[in-house]
Amino acid sequence: MSFKVVLLLLSCMILQICKVNAQLLSLSIKSSSGISPIAVDESSWSSMQSGYSTTNNTIAFSKGALSILGTGVLPKVKIKAQQSSFTYTPATDYPKLTNTVTADVVTAEITTISGSDALTDLLSSILSSSHPVVLNNTEQFMFDGVANVSLKLTLFSSDRPITIKYSISKSGMQQFLKSAGTYTLGLLFNSYNSLNLVNGSADATLTISVAPFTIINNLADIPRLKFTEAADYTTGPKAVPAEQDIMLTSTVPYQLNVKAGNTRFKDADGRFQSGMLLSHLSAQAGTKGRHAVTVPAITTTGTTLLSGSNALQQVESIKYAMDAGFTSAYQKLGTYNSSLLFNVSNNTTGANTPKDIYIDVDPISHLSINGSVNLNFLTADDYRNGIHADVNNHLLIDKNSAFDIYVKADGAYLESNQATIQLNNLLKIEPIATGADLPGSLHSVKLTTNYQPLITGSAAAINKKISLRYSIDSADSKRLLNKPAGTYSTTVTYSFTAQ
Repeated sequence: MSFKVVLLLLSCMILQICKVNAQLLSLSIKSSSGISPIAVDESSWSSMQSGYSTTNNTIAFSKGALSILGTGVLPKVKIKAQQSSFTYTPATDYPKLTNTVTADVVTAEITTISGSDALTDLLSSILSSSHPVVLNNTEQFMFDGVANVSLKLTLFSSDRPITIKYSISKSGMQQFLKSAGTYTLGLLFNSYNSLNLVNGSADATLTISVAPFTIINNLADIPRLKFTEAADYTTGPKAVPAEQDIMLTSTVPYQLNVKAGNTRFKDADGRFQSGMLLSHLSAQAGTKGRHAVTVPAITTTGTTLLSGSNALQQVESIKYAMDAGFTSAYQKLGTYNSSLLFNVSNNTTGANTPKDIYIDVDPISHLSINGSVNLNFLTADDYRNGIHADVNNHLLIDKNSAFDIYVKADGAYLESNQATIQLNNLLKIEPIATGADLPGSLHSVKLTTNYQPLITGSAAAINKKISLRYSIDSADSKRLLNKPAGTYSTTVTYSFTAQ
């Protein structure tokens, strides 16, 4: 009988040993240490351009005894959002704002486990194989606990915090930026043992706080307005580049205003030019965005240039122009500048950004001749009285600096097929009035092969037309007597300089 009892005890001991050897490592979630709110405001937005992440939000595993030397598995860790979208509360000053941001713009990922002993190192190496989870209201694995580990008998001396990184995609952040306010999303963490039973849970709340703000992310330089050819005075100066780009981010309804920094442009020496006014400029929508409001005249009073309910890194482009009715004030060679002020106007701390604007008046020098000249000696009276021919608008002048006009004959003779007539001091040329103001000092010239001044001391003039009279006096007409009948001609050259 004693023999049988001994056998039963031995059998019981063997079973107990088997039970201990089969015991599983069973860690469970104890609690959440909370998630610090993620704040988005004007000052922090520039660092969030590529998406936003935090690395210091943690949940904690529980204290507990590990099994004796044996084989076990880590727990499965799952996460889910308590709802499919964030709960949105509008900013205080903007109660009418609405917005919906779905939970799937956020990913969560286990990154590290805290501690300083060998067990911590082992757990960290295993947990590093966890994967990011795109949040939704379906429970998903953050870590599935499939790794087997061999462990010594050990006690946790403290909680082992696990670091969770929450990442918001750039497109997701732009969804939050549609409306200022507070966005909250409840999260539930569950740990499962080897039997797929929940052995620990923790709640946490992810909060995104979006401040009311409007900022100009990128304000390109204002295009330079350039006068480079005479046509610019009839069509307006060219804008180089053609448009100005403006990138805006606004979490609330906004207005972007523009106004002139001064009423007038000034020259390179800082002298204000009386006839060059900022109000000569207009602004309108360019090819990007096209939400700009046309500003027919830019003045020192702010005028709305852009407006909208929000702006998600929205790029607008602005065209600047000058009506041809104002271009006559810009005929003096040089570079002129002033400034425009861009001001965000709403209930936030707005932007007030100055940008220089330049007008370049490049050298323009163009002289052309319109029409031919015919002097006909047909009757005796033509020889007795002399003849003349008036050519209206004969010279067309485009010169945006002071100028003189000179004239000469290319040869010493009027020539025909049968004979020549000495030209020197025979043919007279003089400007004539046709109702328009004539520039500078006017001179009567008798042609020679040397340049002589026809007009001197003229101020800049664009699209100026000059009428001329060609004549041969009665006293000089006798030089044409005894010449064979025919057509005699010469070439007359006009120039801005006496070359």
